[in-house]
Amino acid sequence: MKKLLFLVLIGLMITACGKDDSYDPVETDTQAPSKPLSFTASEQTETSLKLSWAASTDNVGVTGYRIYQDGTALANVITKTNTTITGLTEGTAYSFYVTAIDAKNNESAPSNIVDAFTVTQPLSFLPLLSEMGVFTGTLSNLTPTQGVQLYEINSTLFSDYTYKQRLIRLPEGQSMRYNNTDLLPTFPDNTLISKTFYYNIDERDPSLGKKIIETRILLKVDGQWLVGDYIWNAAQTEATYRETGSTEAISYIDKNGDTQNVNYQIPSKQDCFTCHNNNATTFPIGPKLRNLNFVPSYTTQNQLDYLASVGLLQGVNPSNVSALPNWEDQTLLIKDRARAYVDVNCAHCHQPGGSVPSGFNLDLRLETDFNNTGIYTNRGEIIARFQSTLPTYRMPQLGRTVVHGEALQMLNEYIDSL
Repeated sequence: MKKLLFLVLIGLMITACGKDDSYDPVETDTQAPSKPLSFTASEQTETSLKLSWAASTDNVGVTGYRIYQDGTALANVITKTNTTITGLTEGTAYSFYVTAIDAKNNESAPSNIVDAFTVTQPLSFLPLLSEMGVFTGTLSNLTPTQGVQLYEINSTLFSDYTYKQRLIRLPEGQSMRYNNTDLLPTFPDNTLISKTFYYNIDERDPSLGKKIIETRILLKVDGQWLVGDYIWNAAQTEATYRETGSTEAISYIDKNGDTQNVNYQIPSKQDCFTCHNNNATTFPIGPKLRNLNFVPSYTTQNQLDYLASVGLLQGVNPSNVSALPNWEDQTLLIKDRARAYVDVNCAHCHQPGGSVPSGFNLDLRLETDFNNTGIYTNRGEIIARFQSTLPTYRMPQLGRTVVHGEALQMLNEYIDSL
């Protein structure tokens, strides 16, 4: 009897074990895979990029991965640990993350987020200004196209009393960056900076129109700045790229109602290099952070704060940046006004590494201690050259043909005070 009961018990156990063997863990799986690690983007082109990540783990196995682009899941589930995303837009910022999926469609937590940019074709100087993507609508209205930002500087460079419109365009999603200096920020590749020179036909009534002469453009390509100039036609309908200089006779009516005639000098490409150069490296002159650190006419904010608010500048606090004095502000000390003027108008050449031949012994940068500038020793020649219009003697030699009367008066006062 005991033997019979033992056999029955064994049979029941075998039956029970048979039922356990029929258990399918996939059918009852609720455990999500581990999140993918080491998610990266690489091999960016104008319209594609490659995404890669480390494999996830799961209790019953990972069956695929789901890519999210700008928060939206892409249609296809990926079975490998890398994929190439195609059909993207040139020069555009995208955000990606990836999740792991198992057989029951349990989805892991997201990987790290990767912000990636597609490549923009390097900028180049096209034959016509209208092709450069700076202005929209009627060209002579000088209306910046979308993505092109107006900026102003506090202390300006003199160019025979012309007005100047300053614009900058950065690649979409990218910004200038503060690099712990009051001088130029770091500009991303494919930055475009333009400066358009013009006169009002009648200073007493600007609504009568303007005479636009040239639009100078700086392009940053592969870490290097390139210079180019577009010369406007007489009809003011287009400007054409040109590398040779010329002289153009300009006539306009000033604020007193007097007719002023100027033999305006359009620079050659080599002339541009003369000023925009230090130790054989080309660079912008005007948009130093200290010269942008004020409230411009187009906003009620400090300009550095404004550029940061629209995503064009990162990492800077205006309180940590000095402000270049406005040389025209007569409430300021005369020494501050004079040093600001020569910094903007003269220091790009008169500094170590500048284009002035050795022997002049002038360093006119604002940050240079006065005793090391050479201003006092050369004070007589500074004034003589500044009030001259002789092409081989005047200073600056490029960019002006007439005497800057208001600045000459201010500099004379400064020199007399030394």
